[in-house]
Amino acid sequence: MSFGTFYRVEDEVRSAFVGKISKSEWYDGLEEIEIQNFESCDAEESIPAWVLALKKEDAPLNMLFQGELRAEQNEYDDPDVVFLGKELIRAIVSEIEAKGKPYFQTLLDGVNCLPDFWLFDSMVKFLIESAEKDEAVIIMWGG
Repeated sequence: MSFGTFYRVEDEVRSAFVGKISKSEWYDGLEEIEIQNFESCDAEESIPAWVLALKKEDAPLNMLFQGELRAEQNEYDDPDVVFLGKELIRAIVSEIEAKGKPYFQTLLDGVNCLPDFWLFDSMVKFLIESAEKDEAVIIMWGG
């Protein structure tokens, strides 16, 4: 079963992932910071659609699921995990607000993933709150 989750974390959590490359190192880092105790937003199975829709966008939007730091892909198809610092979160929020909701609906429709548009409101609310609280975000998805 697929899953996807956004976690709101302190920007300083970045230090747990700097220099980490493999997914197993990242998973150890997630365990170390006790990621399950951080506020989260459930994206269910919709993140792959958003990855597809945003991949051709310019920065900062294309960075939403690439992150500033990320675990490298592996042959086991383990879940992806990325870290987005507070500055990047602010830049992404600013771009989302400038482009507006209909722009993103059109993007998802363009990759035949309109059913996954349901995530927009809760994802944007979570990102805005993260920016307002001057916090970073870790996103994990796969399955």
